[in-house]
Amino acid sequence: MNSSSSVDINGNKIRMLREQKELTQLYLATVVGVTTDTISRWENRRYPTIKLENAKKLAEALGVPLEELLDGKGQQVAGDDLEGTPEEPGPAAATAQPITGGQHFLRRYQRWLGFCGGLLFVVAAGSFFFLSGNRSGVTTERILPQHTAPNLPFPVIVQVTGAADSINTLLLREELLGDCEAIGSSPEGESPKHFGKNPRWIGKLVNGRATFLYMVQPGKKLRQQEELRFKGDLIVGEGLTIGEKIGGADHIELAPYHWVDTDRDYVISDSEILKAHETYALPGENLINFAAIEELWVAGKYTLNKKTLTFVPANQANSKE
Repeated sequence: MNSSSSVDINGNKIRMLREQKELTQLYLATVVGVTTDTISRWENRRYPTIKLENAKKLAEALGVPLEELLDGKGQQVAGDDLEGTPEEPGPAAATAQPITGGQHFLRRYQRWLGFCGGLLFVVAAGSFFFLSGNRSGVTTERILPQHTAPNLPFPVIVQVTGAADSINTLLLREELLGDCEAIGSSPEGESPKHFGKNPRWIGKLVNGRATFLYMVQPGKKLRQQEELRFKGDLIVGEGLTIGEKIGGADHIELAPYHWVDTDRDYVISDSEILKAHETYALPGENLINFAAIEELWVAGKYTLNKKTLTFVPANQANSKE
């Protein structure tokens, strides 16, 4: 039973909302202006009836309408009399005194402190996540062609830059989204590494730079205008588990053109093959079959062999189909 200045609350609902929003009992106690022991009693239904004033503050702290906290149906929430029967019976209740102006000031001051504390927490958390975007001073960029054809391997480069004197160990973690597989280089004479959808590398900066190359083999069943997507992160130094997001390109379109043919005219021009060499040819790496690309370049024009899903010089198309 309650008066117009008190309401019956659902302790289980209060606990559930607090835990869902990852709030502490101390936070609620500070905002409402009570003790953590009182919050605990509310949640455990030891005090099922509380002041309407406190119920309103509690609902505001939990970010829900007051009605969500009420226990039972048909409760009347009316009246501005906030000086009803206290919800904490006991020795203190027998000697309760009228609330003075100083006590009103103290309660307002406590609520103000709670608000400021919450605001400082939000600002501090925001600053941390903002700064953590590049907390190591190392930046990464993923570089890949604008398009590729189904069944045609294409290169992906991740460039890492930082301080020239940095000696931190780097751990790159990539994830491929779509029907494809990653292939990496291996020591001479050994088979290429098959990473599946999760390429990984460990290395160090040399003169402030490091470059990692891998090839991606698209699936034969992919159709034109579909996309393959990429995401990954970089961990710098030991003991870290959360990395920094790799920037740059994050998707590639499937189209019936060679990935070197940037203007999509079935001709690999001088400038296009030079750009491919400048961007993707790395010392000691032999993942890219530049000999096959140069064959298409010398031919002047290429076409797609639909049976083998490979590109061939246009003058050989009829003989290979």
